[in-house]
Amino acid sequence: MELDYGFIVKSFIALFIIVDPVGIVPVFISLLERFKKTERQAMIKKSVLIAGITLLVLTLAGNAIFSILGVGMYSFRIAGGILLLIISIEMLFGRRTKTGVSDNLEMEKEDITIMPMAIPLLTGPGAITTGVMLFDTAGNMLNRIFLIIDIILVFFVSYWILSRLDYIYKILGPTGTRVIIRIMGLMLSAIAVQFIISGIAEAITALRIL
Repeated sequence: MELDYGFIVKSFIALFIIVDPVGIVPVFISLLERFKKTERQAMIKKSVLIAGITLLVLTLAGNAIFSILGVGMYSFRIAGGILLLIISIEMLFGRRTKTGVSDNLEMEKEDITIMPMAIPLLTGPGAITTGVMLFDTAGNMLNRIFLIIDIILVFFVSYWILSRLDYIYKILGPTGTRVIIRIMGLMLSAIAVQFIISGIAEAITALRIL
């Protein structure tokens, strides 16, 4: 088994962009503003842990689920690429996509660390789509092991960022945050297009075989 360093780097970047811990800093600030600092830290830690475990489980089980449903992975790759492209376009235009966050962020439940902080703010459909597709394209078990490590690292970095959200938002300000979101959206759009192209190529090959 040969380790694909390009795949490892691409996986980390794609997952980090779609989880988007920097982009959700303003949302987390608005959700946690009425809590004490110690409470905020505990809630952030719990939400990141829940989101990370959820993404890991769905990344590992995704292929089995699609196999049971009889859905070709190339179909999911094309659909996932379109989903990521929509997310990236909305990031570029400065709107938080409906695939990543709920329209209603009111604190209707006692424990908001699960909904909406962990799901869908951190691990939403876009992150799940990316995880499943990357797992399928890993090529060998070694690359898949490092994909799991990438997911863990993404959420470790996300926790580091979100646990310092007060300082980050003060440093970046509204303008700086918007600039970073635009840059991430541009990078994500390129990754999304590549997913779509790969899916179409695999679909053509599969249809020829049939």
